[in-house]
Amino acid sequence: MNVVKNQIAIKLLLAALFLGSCNFGQVIKKAENQKISFEPHILERFGDSISFELKATLPNMTLDKNTVYTLVPVFRYSGNQQTFKSKLRVKGDTLDPYSSTELKGAFTMPYLEGMDNGHLLAYGELSKRNRIIGKTEEVILTRGIATTSSLSQIGQYYLDESIPFLGLFIAYSDPNAYGMFEEGWQEFKKLLMSNSNLPFSEKAKFVSTIEGAGDISYKIQKFEGLPDFQLIKREVLPRFMNYQNQLISQTINQSELELSILSRKIRIGELEPVKLSEAAYARVIDMEPGWGEKEELLKALTTAHPSSYAFNNLGVVYLNQANRTIKTAERNLLLQNAMNAFQRSNDFFQNPYATYNLGMIYWMQDDKISAYRTFYKSMAISKSGTLRKTQEGALGAVSNYNGDYRLAAIHLNHAEKNAVNLFNQGLANFLAQDYYNALVKFEESAILDLSNGYPFYGIALVAARNGQEMMLYENLNKAVNKSEFLKKRAPIDREFFEFHEKEGFKEAIR
Repeated sequence: MNVVKNQIAIKLLLAALFLGSCNFGQVIKKAENQKISFEPHILERFGDSISFELKATLPNMTLDKNTVYTLVPVFRYSGNQQTFKSKLRVKGDTLDPYSSTELKGAFTMPYLEGMDNGHLLAYGELSKRNRIIGKTEEVILTRGIATTSSLSQIGQYYLDESIPFLGLFIAYSDPNAYGMFEEGWQEFKKLLMSNSNLPFSEKAKFVSTIEGAGDISYKIQKFEGLPDFQLIKREVLPRFMNYQNQLISQTINQSELELSILSRKIRIGELEPVKLSEAAYARVIDMEPGWGEKEELLKALTTAHPSSYAFNNLGVVYLNQANRTIKTAERNLLLQNAMNAFQRSNDFFQNPYATYNLGMIYWMQDDKISAYRTFYKSMAISKSGTLRKTQEGALGAVSNYNGDYRLAAIHLNHAEKNAVNLFNQGLANFLAQDYYNALVKFEESAILDLSNGYPFYGIALVAARNGQEMMLYENLNKAVNKSEFLKKRAPIDREFFEFHEKEGFKEAIR
């Protein structure tokens, strides 16, 4: 009798296992028929991250109440893979066997080097009591990442340079730089304190403004809000301006040949740095073409005549040396030296030049949020129209990079109409899918600087979106012949994905 019972039990168990396996197979098969979609249809880099929304529609199916279905997204690139903490999950006891189920979620991942040619895929997973019991086949959702916004540029190209000049280098003769030289605002304070028509309590308000943040244009605007501004405007400011002009125009006793000899002796340590006046230093620094020579002379200037002017310009030299350095450790050291110099410049008083240049360091370190804030802070402490155009250009470039194309257009409309800013305007229009105005700006940029490959690359981007192959190949060829960076970028650029295998494309980038 027991033998019969055991045989029945075994048969029932085998039947259950068989039915369970049939049901499991059907579940997997049904799960593989899920419809997966994501937005945007092409992954795009914004700043230092990539975001997308995933949606899956599961067909009607029945799951055990202890079984969980999970949709798992993965991004694979260059032998690596990026997984996500959040996943789309549904428990068996919440499924409706008579209708489909929709799963939806937002995902973000950091942009890392090598991701441009990766692919986003997803697969379904069945688990029971935290143990995976089955997987669906992987489905590739999209290939590549569009990093078009990262083409946004800052800086200007000079002569035949292939690398732009970065940062705000203060010209000694720039009226906006009054108060930034060795004596700073001391002469203004002397003139103010010696004025007998103003009580001490009122003088203190002007001194407080002088010692605070901002360049001379900002400080004068602050003065205008004080009761005794007209007196200061009449009796103090003209004398201070005249003194600053005398500093700038002071006679340099040495000829250019003598200055060149003296500067060399200072650079190699044969002459004490204090042997040259501040104005003479400014002259020889302008005369020296090399970054290394400028660095040595500016270091000597910070010793002989320390000022916000000297430290800012030294920082700009480090900034541009870093931008021309391939080795990561050396580049980071130069950027740290630049940051130290800009902070020293701001220690005298917070000025828009050094503050802007700190923003350039954040830009180079790919911290575009901090770059935007710092550029904006620089603009807030200056009322100079000339400086403002440069600051607006930088803010527009960063806004492009961060994916805010409307804000980019607003900033760039107020920026100087140079080749770089016009390219950035075109890029903002392109990314906002305004291809007509994008083409107009790219062409204007190309006219201003025919040696720069970026405007031609922009025209090629418009042509690719519009399916104009001949226009694409012609302008892409011009772009890659003018820029080694663009030559390396074009074969993996997601914007040209549909053309990568075409002979015309291959010929254009050859």
